[in-house]
Amino acid sequence: MFHLGVIRRLLHLNLFDKIDRINSVSGGSIAAGMVMKEVSKARFQSLEDFDQRVIRPVILFIQESPRGNIYKVIPIRRDPEKFANLLDMKLFHGISFRDLAKAPEWTCYATSLNSAYSWKFSQIEIGDSPTGHTQPTEADRIALGVAASACFPPLFRPLRFSTKDRSFMFKYVEGKRVDRINPSPPDTILLTDGGVYDNLGSESVITKKSPFIVSDASGIARHWRHEVPGLIHEVKRPIDIAMDQNGKLRRRLLYDVLLQSDQSILIEAAKPLSTYTSIVNPKKDSPTPPGDMPGYPDLSRDLEAGIGEIRTDLNAFHDVEIQLLIWNGMAKTDAALKRWIPSVIDPTQWNAVPTIKGISLDSALDILQTGKKLKVWGQLHKQLHSDERKKFVEHITAML
Repeated sequence: MFHLGVIRRLLHLNLFDKIDRINSVSGGSIAAGMVMKEVSKARFQSLEDFDQRVIRPVILFIQESPRGNIYKVIPIRRDPEKFANLLDMKLFHGISFRDLAKAPEWTCYATSLNSAYSWKFSQIEIGDSPTGHTQPTEADRIALGVAASACFPPLFRPLRFSTKDRSFMFKYVEGKRVDRINPSPPDTILLTDGGVYDNLGSESVITKKSPFIVSDASGIARHWRHEVPGLIHEVKRPIDIAMDQNGKLRRRLLYDVLLQSDQSILIEAAKPLSTYTSIVNPKKDSPTPPGDMPGYPDLSRDLEAGIGEIRTDLNAFHDVEIQLLIWNGMAKTDAALKRWIPSVIDPTQWNAVPTIKGISLDSALDILQTGKKLKVWGQLHKQLHSDERKKFVEHITAML
């Protein structure tokens, strides 16, 4: 939902059509897959068109609490193919990577346990450097690539991607262009969450040196204070810590690139909005001084922290959580662009900022705090469903 807020704001600012390539990883691949599926049918005509074609079906998918449909009795090591089938039934309807428009190019990343490299799915090719690349076929469904990208360990076992009887071509060997057929590719590639290798999908961004927007909705590894974690959380905790450190290291690499670029931004769901509106970077002057920025909603520190800590585990959201997640992506995209790349902003849009409509901020904080209590076996997500959710879905544009 955060990533869809980012895309929505780019549409509002007439910048979406300037995107040449979308990289996605983990949960972000669900958002990217929906955007690519719909943009391949027809360009978005308006924000309302985007809301109805992309945001609405994603909300309906999430509000059914897909985690419960996938995990059922045993909440760990579930079958990612079942996840892929659920994605296909609810969102992607059998469309393959080959069916997509060629622009923007979409690269959906998983992690290959065979090679310990990122494994890419795109309209153009599928594979990785050690295995080589193959052409996508009609059998290479978007849902399969998205499920591979988002099958977080240990909650999912690796997705088994059959490569039997497929031809793979090496592009480079030891840094030299070769264009040579792999004589003995494996018959099966074991794929897990793309965030295991690169939690931001940033490797090509760092190496290509092109202007970029990185949208980072990584979950936070919170400090355990007085909680008594259960077995599942104890098993999952080391992976959370490793992926958290992976993300931090990737951000440090991106910061170095950002310092040299005047056309790129990094947007983080967990950072306060003031990071983009007023905090001064001593190593880089912003084209827009903080005093010249437009006014944004003033949220309490606890509320901003709560938005940044909303769970990322395929459980249902309250409508307020959804609205705040989308607003978070819109507001930070708007502020980052106006602060660091103001040349791309239409002057008539300067003072138009994303607002929070129809929400009591006090009750919103209560809802966010309740959401933190959700457990794998719990039923609390049902309490978080708003009785008005259908009405909310039908009036998304007005609420945003």
